Amino acid sequence: MRVHEIMSTPVETIGAAEPASAAWSRMRQRRIRHLVVTDDSHLVGILSERDLGGRNGAVLRKGRTVEELMTPGTVTVQPNTTLRQAANLMRGRQVGSLPVLEGDRLVGIVTATDVLDALGRGSTRPTIRAERPTQRSPASATRRGGRPIVRRRTRASGRTDAPPPMPVRIRATGVALDRRTRNDIRRRFGDRLGKFAPAIERVNVGLRDVNGPRGGVDTACRVAVVLHGLPSVVVEGRDASRRGAVNRALAGVERAVRRALQRRRTLRARGRRRGAVVSTA
Repeated sequence: MRVHEIMSTPVETIGAAEPASAAWSRMRQRRIRHLVVTDDSHLVGILSERDLGGRNGAVLRKGRTVEELMTPGTVTVQPNTTLRQAANLMRGRQVGSLPVLEGDRLVGIVTATDVLDALGRGSTRPTIRAERPTQRSPASATRRGGRPIVRRRTRASGRTDAPPPMPVRIRATGVALDRRTRNDIRRRFGDRLGKFAPAIERVNVGLRDVNGPRGGVDTACRVAVVLHGLPSVVVEGRDASRRGAVNRALAGVERAVRRALQRRRTLRARGRRRGAVVSTA
């Protein structure tokens, strides 16, 4: 099966300079979860419902533009791309939708839901699978009685699996950031939030000059952590220096993410206790 057989048309687009609140209203009206972001007719990004903070994201959207919250550097496919290739792209790049381009023309969009629906109908299966234990061993490796020994694959040098990737996207407005500084910020967020990586889908970091030449607190660092199955955590830190603003935001977001995950664990534990059935003779 090919992408053109399941893609949605026409595609809803929005300008990068439009208010984030307008994007949310359009999603609600059209009952969609993704908008393709354009700038002078050029595709520049994707804006998802999750990028906007969902139903509880009014504070995140307030005073922000689409460009500030969108996911830039969009991965695209062609109409003749196979469903298997699209599924692997979504999983490998950790994206929930793929704009479909025919040449330079936007002709459709395919979402993770579209792919899952098609896979559920048995059209094809993605090639990426979790590693499974080896079910057979060489004929010489047998126990007494002729039964084969089942061996599991071991990791080289005793290493454990690396934690799931945690993309950190950085946007700067009125603040100069070179590549080295951006890499340093990503490293610091990875160090502080790495322990929560399995629960984090991505981290959006926004740095902006607040007062500029007027003096006072000059730099604001706004961090939005998108969590799997939970509302996004949004924290802002302000300081006279860029590094100080990042440090304040880091400390606050670490506490906020820990509290959010602890609340989820507590609620799940309560649910299990309430669901327990005690029988007496």
